[in-house]
Amino acid sequence: MEDDEIPYYQEVREEGDGLINKLRRIFTSSLLFILAFITSDLLLQLFTAWLSVTLKYTIKFSYNQVRVFPWDYHYWSRTNIVIIFLFAPLMCLVLGLIVFNLLRIYTNWANVSRIFFFWLAVCLVNLVLTHALLSPLGSPMDRNNGLYQTFAVVGIFLWINPALMTVVSIGSLVSTLLLGVILRKEVMRYSFSKTLIDKKQGMDIVVIQVFVLPILAGSLPLLLLCTPVGFFTTVMQIANLGILSIGIFIMNSIGTANVRCIKSDVLNHFPIIELAICVSVWVTVFLFFK
Repeated sequence: MEDDEIPYYQEVREEGDGLINKLRRIFTSSLLFILAFITSDLLLQLFTAWLSVTLKYTIKFSYNQVRVFPWDYHYWSRTNIVIIFLFAPLMCLVLGLIVFNLLRIYTNWANVSRIFFFWLAVCLVNLVLTHALLSPLGSPMDRNNGLYQTFAVVGIFLWINPALMTVVSIGSLVSTLLLGVILRKEVMRYSFSKTLIDKKQGMDIVVIQVFVLPILAGSLPLLLLCTPVGFFTTVMQIANLGILSIGIFIMNSIGTANVRCIKSDVLNHFPIIELAICVSVWVTVFLFFK
C-alpha cells in the first residue's frame, strides 16, 4: 500500500462533532474560497493586462474585465489576438494544474494553506473552463455583457466556425464533470475521520461541508464585487463549480475514497486570520478595482 493510501482510523465523534464544528469548517472553507476566487479572477486580468502592455496596447484595468484599446480592427493582428486572449487563460490553466500537481505530490502537507491552494487551483481551472463554456456567446457587437473576452475574441478573429465553438463549450462541461471525479480524493482529505468516509453518506457530508456550502456562502460577497460586465460570467463560474461538485458526488456513488485524512481537522477553528485577510482583499477590490 502506498504511503498516500495509509488511512488513519478515528471514531466518528457522535457528540463531539456538533453544529459549532460544522459551522467553523464551512466558514473557514468559505473564506478561503472567496479569497481564491478573487485571486484567480485578478490573475486572469493581470495576465491579460501584462500581455497587452507588452504589445504596446493601452488598457483600462478592473477586477471584472481588462479593456484593451484601440478597438479598431486594423490595429490588431491574429498573432496579437492569440498572444493576449488565448495565452492569458492558458497561463491560468497551467498555473492551476501545477498547483494540483503539488497537492498530489505533497501528501503530508496538512494545514490551512493546503485548502487555500486547493481552492485556488479549482478556481483557476474552473475560470478557464467557464470561459470556454461561454465562448460561443461572445460578440464584438456587444462588449458590455462580459462575454466577449478570452476564447470568444480568439474565435471571432480566427473565423472559427460557431459549431466548433459549440463543441468546445460542450467539451468544457464534460471536462468540468471529469475534474470533479478527479478531485474527490483531495476533498476527502479534509474529513476529520477515516471512519466517516468509509460510507457514501459520510463522504457526501464532507463534500457538502468542505465544498458545496462554502461555494453557496461565498457567492453573495463575490457577486457584490461585480459590475454589469462581470456579473453573468461570475454567475456562470459559480454554476460551473456546482457542475464540478456533481462529478464529486458521482464518484462518491461509485466507491469509497482510500486516502489519508488530515487528522488535525484544520478547518475546524475560528478563522480570525483568514477573515482579516479575506475582508482586506475584498474591500480593496471593491474600493479600487471594481
